[in-house]
Amino acid sequence: MTFEFKHDVGTTELPENINSAVALEFSFVDALVALDIDIKGIADDNDSTNLISPIKEEVGDYVSVGTRVDPDFESIRSAAPQLIIGDADRHDDIYNELSEIAPTILFRSFDAGYQESLEVFQRIGTAVSKSKEAKERLDSHKDLINNYNNQIDIDKNKETLAVVISEQGVTAHSDKTYVGEFLNKLGFKNALNEKIADKLPAYRESDYLEMSYEQLANVNPERLIVMVENDDDEDLNKLQNSNQWDDLDAVKNNRVHFVNRDEWAKLRGLVASEDMIETLANLKE
Repeated sequence: MTFEFKHDVGTTELPENINSAVALEFSFVDALVALDIDIKGIADDNDSTNLISPIKEEVGDYVSVGTRVDPDFESIRSAAPQLIIGDADRHDDIYNELSEIAPTILFRSFDAGYQESLEVFQRIGTAVSKSKEAKERLDSHKDLINNYNNQIDIDKNKETLAVVISEQGVTAHSDKTYVGEFLNKLGFKNALNEKIADKLPAYRESDYLEMSYEQLANVNPERLIVMVENDDDEDLNKLQNSNQWDDLDAVKNNRVHFVNRDEWAKLRGLVASEDMIETLANLKE
């Protein structure tokens, strides 16, 4: 038996019983793990370390199907999934080719905020005939988020900015991004107001904003959350040795927090956000 399922770029006929899938974005890996679907393949950017431990342990062995931007069709075919889940923006152009391999559904992920990601999770639950299980998992997620939020000790009234450091400079997460929206939901005051944000160039035509060191100094956040892969990151060291670093309010008052970049900037999903808020609950001034 099959049924018609509407997603972000069309309608796809899906089997009623789906047990395996290929995920072309990390947030979909997160969702499939939560719904206990066998993940045959992942667009992991050719690096399995991109998966955080809680998710990697649940996934087990899988086929790497290339990068999220440019997934490999032959690898996807070799994984033999019943379902392919891709990004509505990144994979719209290859939707027909993917559909020739297996039924394919597309949702926004890279540009999706926190609330939209929760809604996508419920829709994925419907797609794999696990609507009830998805709702129960969402309910437990919301309870856990509320419980951890009550444990956060750091001052949420300090103007907060979450950033990724790269060789191009600083990529800021506005309140329209997953991390920015999540922090707002938890009650953190945003250092990037609309007047400032409107003057900053977008990263890859997204809601992420590019900043120079000078622009970061002008924003001068009271709290800075820096997403890094390791403390010895060359680009991070360059920022810390810049003329602007020591003058930042967050630096002068010891309110700079280094967090896992994969967990915060790449994965986006229930498991990832639960790890994120646990980290926030353990931060000290």
